Amino acid sequence: MKYLWLAQLVPFAILLYLYFQNRSMKKRQDALANDLQGQRYWRINLAKPEFYKRWLRFMPFEAKGLLIDEGNQLRIKGFWVKTGKVFDSSFDKQSSTLQWLGNNQLRAGNLHWARLSTPRGELLFTADTGMYALPSREALSDIFRSVFPEYALSEEHTTDFALEKNPASVSMVVVFFGLFLFSLLDTFAITRFELTDAQLFRILAHPLVWIGTLAGFGISGTLAYRYMLGAGVPARESMVLGTLVAAALVGAALPIAKRVDQMLAPTSTQNHMYRIVDVARLEPVATDQNLPTLRFPRARDYWQQQPVGSEYPIPFLQGPMGLWQLDHGQFDPPLLDFYDKQRR
Repeated sequence: MKYLWLAQLVPFAILLYLYFQNRSMKKRQDALANDLQGQRYWRINLAKPEFYKRWLRFMPFEAKGLLIDEGNQLRIKGFWVKTGKVFDSSFDKQSSTLQWLGNNQLRAGNLHWARLSTPRGELLFTADTGMYALPSREALSDIFRSVFPEYALSEEHTTDFALEKNPASVSMVVVFFGLFLFSLLDTFAITRFELTDAQLFRILAHPLVWIGTLAGFGISGTLAYRYMLGAGVPARESMVLGTLVAAALVGAALPIAKRVDQMLAPTSTQNHMYRIVDVARLEPVATDQNLPTLRFPRARDYWQQQPVGSEYPIPFLQGPMGLWQLDHGQFDPPLLDFYDKQRR
């Protein structure tokens, strides 16, 4: 814990590095455009096919530059990010072919890409939208319309992806809202069984719970992402929906565990004797069952009438998973009667 602040600085340091790196690249790109007065050009990011296929890379592109329209010819002027070396290449439009790749995998870096094949080889490019990737599709389609008007753009290229038109994305949206509503309703509206605060803290403090949570989040998010990606959902939408489904599943894990434990419980609710050690604070008489300590700060008036040192029965349901679930159906009536009489 002593050096935890160092770990918290890592994301900040990465963002700071990206900010200054992007600003530096922007200045170099501006310098390339200084002598292009009156010419049509577009800012682009570039990558060779070999670079684009790599997984281990800090940025989704390896070069920045300008795509310059010179009539029958195209000119790409730019620099390689790693070495800073400047390049300037021209080629004939008629001898080049173009293919829209889109944003179809994580390696795309949340950007929409195109493949340009020339007599000199293949090059991948995307519209440069700075650190803000959301307008990438619109910016790339604008380049296609202006520079390659003969290329037929489909609805996929010119409009945002519609989640409601793809069965895979629709199913993931249904799963997300189903899990979210189940967690909400089962915790606060439907069930009469509750895990005590002490037991919740004990569960959340266990390292295996955190390991299992992170593993479950990663596995479920990856599976949802791969499922949607394979069904034609773009990488950006697949990633966001996959993350939401994974988060909803993690949030529903405890309510689901409670329901399973209730169904598998060998007996019904049983009373367990507790000793009142202070006002609204109770400890189990039996110390060999791992029963939780109880606190009821919102019902102090009721517990003040109970003598300190006396015993009080607490109804719990326990299943094979070891969860002690307080049964409010049996626990609440005496408290409700007490406060009802007070109101009268």
